[in-house]
Amino acid sequence: MLSVVISVSYISAAATVDPTKPFGQGAALSNDSKVTNKLILQSIIHGDGIHTAVINGKIIKPNEYIGQYRLVAINDASVVLRSDDERLKLYVFKQSIIK
Repeated sequence: MLSVVISVSYISAAATVDPTKPFGQGAALSNDSKVTNKLILQSIIHGDGIHTAVINGKIIKPNEYIGQYRLVAINDASVVLRSDDERLKLYVFKQSIIK
């Protein structure tokens, strides 16, 4: 009985880890976790005329909003967001890695 409980908890923990996430990144936030105001660019997808970004687990396209920010540009390794009074540039990887 004990081994079944351990196996179940292992599977549960493994299900919250994104295997495509770059090394050194924390686990994805679950719906019941505390939500922070920090925006994290998780992925950029370039398709046939369709460009999308995944920010905090939400898939958005240019001119769509995440919170108060509108996605204005999707580049190869970054996106640009704008609010009424602020401009943000988010990178897929830490800037110190990009040279």
